[in-house]
Amino acid sequence: MQKPVLQALVLADHVYIDGPSGKKVIAGAFNRLWARSFPTNLGRTTWAYVCLTEVRGSVAVSLKYIDLQTNAVLLGNQPLEITSTDPLASHELVVEVPPFPMPHEGTFVFEVYVGDQSIGSLRIAVNLLKE
Repeated sequence: MQKPVLQALVLADHVYIDGPSGKKVIAGAFNRLWARSFPTNLGRTTWAYVCLTEVRGSVAVSLKYIDLQTNAVLLGNQPLEITSTDPLASHELVVEVPPFPMPHEGTFVFEVYVGDQSIGSLRIAVNLLKE
């Protein structure tokens, strides 16, 4: 099976969908989180914008937030089914993401999976906020 191609992966404070045009408006894109102490969590939900192409037939897409220090999956969603008859079409997903766990300072990864294969990722730095 040929894997879909990840065209975009953006984490943001919010992704708005314009009613008339269907365009996605990404507000507050980020790849770094700050905490006053550890362990903690972000304390609010965020959004993921995912755009795929080269989808052939039906595929199950899932998102995972992984601690690179321990390889533990800290967040994941139920797979989302995408079906396409046109491999040239782009498929946009807007997914609400629960508050990110931040067990310690370090580097984490937010990955897009098709089945059990990662097709792309975004690194997230978690830092201690020094006052």
